[in-house]
Amino acid sequence: MTTVTNKEEKKFLTKEELKSLKEIQTQTQSLILELGEIEMIKIQIESRYNNAKEFLSEISNLESNLTKKVFEKYGKCNIEPETGEISKLS
Repeated sequence: MTTVTNKEEKKFLTKEELKSLKEIQTQTQSLILELGEIEMIKIQIESRYNNAKEFLSEISNLESNLTKKVFEKYGKCNIEPETGEISKLS
């Protein structure tokens, strides 16, 4: 009894197809790295933005407190920031 085996011949991409596949894989890896870097920069910017908002709040509180103290001491007035000259409101 003779057994017939049906072995399929292995097939390969052409050199050009393999080259194209490898180029696509390389470009995909580069894109993944780029997106990761962009995400890191985005996180850093969000952190800086939140810090700036907190600082703005602190500055606003300082300004409000100073204005309150000045008005308590001198009454409602205008102040020239460069010289500190106080002029009463009419």
